[in-house]
Amino acid sequence: MHNDVIGRAERPRPVLAVLATVVGAATAAGTVVLVVVVARSYGAADAIWVGAWFTPAIVGAVAAARRPSNAVGWLLLLIGFMGAASQAGFAYAPTPPLSIPQALVIAVASPLLYLSLAGLAVLIVVFPTGLPPRGRRRHIIQFAVVWFLVSAIASFPSPIITGDARNYSNPLQISALNGFINAVGSASLLAAVVLVALAAADAIRRQRRAQGIERQQFKWLAYAAAVSVPALIITVSPAGNLWWSGIPIVVASNGLAASIGFAIVRYRLYDIDRIVSRTVAYLVVVGLLFGVYVACVLLMTTVLPLRGSISVVIAVLIAAGLFAPLRSRARALVDKRFNRSHYNAQSVVNSFAARLGDKVSLSSISSDLLTAVDQTVQPSHASLWLRSQEPRPGE
Repeated sequence: MHNDVIGRAERPRPVLAVLATVVGAATAAGTVVLVVVVARSYGAADAIWVGAWFTPAIVGAVAAARRPSNAVGWLLLLIGFMGAASQAGFAYAPTPPLSIPQALVIAVASPLLYLSLAGLAVLIVVFPTGLPPRGRRRHIIQFAVVWFLVSAIASFPSPIITGDARNYSNPLQISALNGFINAVGSASLLAAVVLVALAAADAIRRQRRAQGIERQQFKWLAYAAAVSVPALIITVSPAGNLWWSGIPIVVASNGLAASIGFAIVRYRLYDIDRIVSRTVAYLVVVGLLFGVYVACVLLMTTVLPLRGSISVVIAVLIAAGLFAPLRSRARALVDKRFNRSHYNAQSVVNSFAARLGDKVSLSSISSDLLTAVDQTVQPSHASLWLRSQEPRPGE
């Protein structure tokens, strides 16, 4: 892998390193202060969104200082800064009616947020080299640029300006175009989901084609990118009005930056295959338990003469009783698909341990041990040396 973010550090460039450090530290500190201010002024639901831009600023500062010629670090830093600035714009709460300068301050928050989201998609595509992609992949960046420009331009003359405190009537609105502007706003939300989905699909495809340490780095990025798709869907759906709707996008944004941070420092505390398999397994279990719960409630309320809280309690007890066996079965099935090598090795070790109790001959035990080592570790050569048990002279 050439010119990537985890190669050896470049020759120090003090000016760029200081610039990246100062901007990153200021953005991270400003994010923390903004979380506190927004939480006290408008509540935790609005403050959650601010936390999405903390990790990108920190990781971006580290990456830009380490590899200033690579655009990945600077792009992360830009994402964190623009995201935090957008939240500051949403937190601005002047007394209505708005003047034109006040309307511009709040209205610019949406383009900054769009820029951060577009930056996340571009970041996924250019990782790890920081260079523009070639071939069809460049269309993702072109799509991101067009989407940002259309969304940003349409946000200024929109009829309503949204802030954390309240919604304002926009003095910049063009009444004759209100219907068109609203339609463009709705379409831009769907386009954002498509944009992130394309970037995530690109990361997964490249992860499958990569080899060696690059493959391990792409596993982290592909997993974080895949998580960002449902997170964004929740954000733009009707569920986005719920108090917890900001949590998925906060997790996705910080997780994406953290995955790049792991690649930068060559740090893999957990096996990403196990994280993926456990995520899928628990999603399967939750889906099955939800289906069991709904089926039980419908059965007891429509067929059996049970109503109200009694049917709910019984359904919850049944689902709770099925949790442990469903979890074990789901883990076993998912491990066969997502963690096949580990699953096969564990099966071989368990089989050897089971046969070991029936063996009495040292030669048969030695043969089975070498077979188990060959099937799990797959060495080019394996041999077993046993110390002689012959008595020493004079004993």
